[in-house]
Amino acid sequence: MSSPGRARVLVVTDRTAATPELLEAIRRRVAHGPIHARVLVPNPAPAEWHPRHPERHDKVDEARRVLEAALPPVEEAVGGAVGGYVSIRHDPMDAIEETLHDEPFDELIIATTPRHIEGWLHVDLPHRASHLGLPVTSASPDGPVGETLPRRAQPAERVSRGRRMLNKVPEVTLFFWVIKIMCTTVGETAADYLNDNLGFGLTNTTYFTGALLAVLLLVQFRLRRYVPAVYWAVVVVISVFGTLITDNMTDGYNIPLTTSTPIFAVILAVVFGVWYAVERTLSIHTIFTTRREAFYWLAILFTFALGTAAGDLSAEKFNLGYGPSILIFGGLIAAVTAAYFLLGLNAVLAFWLAYILTRPLGASIGDFMSQNNPKYGGLGLGTTGTSYIFLGCILALVMYLSVTRRDVTEVTSAPVSEAAA
Repeated sequence: MSSPGRARVLVVTDRTAATPELLEAIRRRVAHGPIHARVLVPNPAPAEWHPRHPERHDKVDEARRVLEAALPPVEEAVGGAVGGYVSIRHDPMDAIEETLHDEPFDELIIATTPRHIEGWLHVDLPHRASHLGLPVTSASPDGPVGETLPRRAQPAERVSRGRRMLNKVPEVTLFFWVIKIMCTTVGETAADYLNDNLGFGLTNTTYFTGALLAVLLLVQFRLRRYVPAVYWAVVVVISVFGTLITDNMTDGYNIPLTTSTPIFAVILAVVFGVWYAVERTLSIHTIFTTRREAFYWLAILFTFALGTAAGDLSAEKFNLGYGPSILIFGGLIAAVTAAYFLLGLNAVLAFWLAYILTRPLGASIGDFMSQNNPKYGGLGLGTTGTSYIFLGCILALVMYLSVTRRDVTEVTSAPVSEAAA
């Protein structure tokens, strides 16, 4: 609890901690009246690191040690006890908004590190934070202490409500990739099953699948954490819908695959570009806001549409056949995996490349198992049998994960002290 009459100031800093600029900003603020301060350090581990990355806890421990060393000079500048902690959030804006949800503050003092020294605390953070409706003081090592007036006053509870969620997607384990590939296979065969075997027709199948997807997404967005059954149900249906988008363009509008494939590639690139421009990260370890989840599912939809077009293009238009297409896309995924583990390929880039490639791989597997074409090959199990086989496997694995929770993101916090001024 803060003392009556004292302004509540949240001090956000990184590993440079108590810099001269930060201490000067605090002293200037105290000169205008006593304050109650709390120091917040965003999680220094890169967002793209897996929660079980061997250096993840080392980074957090390092930040806690720096914070412990920084608190005494900050307390001296404030003129009283100061609490502080390392946030579980990597993006400093996420950390600020979540803190404002738990505890009200009147002002922000932000000590930023230049982008070329530390990438995880962005140089434009004071301007981003000014949208919260609080006065912001910037204490950058590259310049004098400056103030940014609030741009748009919004209640902290409304701004940060989405950021109170746990990560809404599963951890990237072997189970994730196995289920993902089977979902893409079902997307290929189930679309054909509804369209041809049940006689829905392409248009009615699209309407039915789109309505079902809308209902499932509504349920998914209302959840505050990852629920395996709901999440994977959305993936299965969105895989079918993504397939139908490509099928409609090919069969309904006679758009060749050589045209639709680059179109979907450009659309997906635009989605990723806007996502990164708005959120500054494409990591799936940080899907705990409604806006990020919307970007995530939009990207997923177009990975399925792109994968379907690319898979059909390689198997049929290039006359490679289903079997060789499986080998090609499987080999590309293996190359991405090797580049990640052996050559240090960026984890976020590696994930999305593999995610895109699993769609044509799954489509080729689905066609190989269901079709029996003299030209392209196949086992001839039919779309019904293939769909039921993979749906049964998906159901079994999802039930296993629901019980064991082996794919749930680990969430930990790292408080240092909870003193009150």
